[in-house]
Amino acid sequence: MTSKMSDIAERKRGAILGAAVADAAALGFHWLYDQSRILALAPDNPEFRQPDGADYEGVAGYFAHAQKSSGDLSQYGEQHATMLRALDQNRGTYDKAKYETAFIECFGYGGSFTGYIDHPTRDTLNNIMIAENEAVARATDLPFDGTDGLKRKLITKVLGNAKNFTGKVLREEVEKAVRVTDNEEYLVEHAMKMLDQWESVHGYHGGDDTQLPALSKLPALVAVYAQQESLHAVVDSAIRVTNNNDEAVAFGQASASIIEAAIITGDPLLAVDAVRQEQTGLVVLCVEQALASLDRSTPEVTAEWGMACQLSIGFPSAVHNISRSGSFTEAVRQNIYAGGDSCGRSILIGAVMGACFGIGTEKGIPEQWIEKLNASDAILRGIGQLLDA
Repeated sequence: MTSKMSDIAERKRGAILGAAVADAAALGFHWLYDQSRILALAPDNPEFRQPDGADYEGVAGYFAHAQKSSGDLSQYGEQHATMLRALDQNRGTYDKAKYETAFIECFGYGGSFTGYIDHPTRDTLNNIMIAENEAVARATDLPFDGTDGLKRKLITKVLGNAKNFTGKVLREEVEKAVRVTDNEEYLVEHAMKMLDQWESVHGYHGGDDTQLPALSKLPALVAVYAQQESLHAVVDSAIRVTNNNDEAVAFGQASASIIEAAIITGDPLLAVDAVRQEQTGLVVLCVEQALASLDRSTPEVTAEWGMACQLSIGFPSAVHNISRSGSFTEAVRQNIYAGGDSCGRSILIGAVMGACFGIGTEKGIPEQWIEKLNASDAILRGIGQLLDA
């Protein structure tokens, strides 16, 4: 492996791990909208604070993480970890159906996630359920010569495979599943008609939402697809799984470009500049807004622009932070002191600064912070499986 290839591989690791560490570091003050309260409570080291409802009393904020402990991931970090798992399970290849299934298994009813479910996640889960119910209803209404029990068995085979496959592969898997127990041509043909009904309602079900969760799945995805022509196609798909909105996709593509450029160049300013070469409209205006204010601190400009979850205010705050901070630690702390949706911004910030400054270096992700990340073993194992395969 050449030195350049080795550097890029390490930056990919830094991007994935940096996003997770930055998210967990911000959890304790997440959605506390009073910057002076944060500074008073933690004037030097605001990272990895134990979530405490008392911190939010009497000031603007929303305490959402009563069930969490210091070092845990927020729902943003869990969404990123979900993408990492989905890629690992599919041998480093993004597949919309498998990612959506992994998302449901984490955040859906009976899923592994415990904690706050944000608006686009709720909308996505509800939309998926509505689509599945509609598909079942249409499949059930198809004329069928067999018994009701046999029809239900066919529906189960169709839906079970539709959660894991798409396109030609889905049809092959359904036919295989039918023939295992009922090797009859008319049953295979009916299963294909059921699939037609499924595909007619099962597109993208992400919420029509323009908030920061749109970015949460990006670091692992970009680390896999950096420098590949298919990068922006898979980014579009992954974002629409949870945020089926053109503005969300535009900010997501810009964020993906920044992370990719950070992996390639190792320079935060060059990473930010990559967006101006590719994007137009509101996204570029947000970048220019951030770059025109580098003489002011990130908390100061964020207080002026807004601390909430909308991409149009969270993205320029993150870009400003990336452009102004000289280390991973500085960027994470400035993001926390900026207040509001610090976890939402942390995914992009942590990925870029982790890629550019590395792991365990003087300006990189501190080793002691990695040790404080409760999911560190799982994240590091996932990184190894994904990038060392």
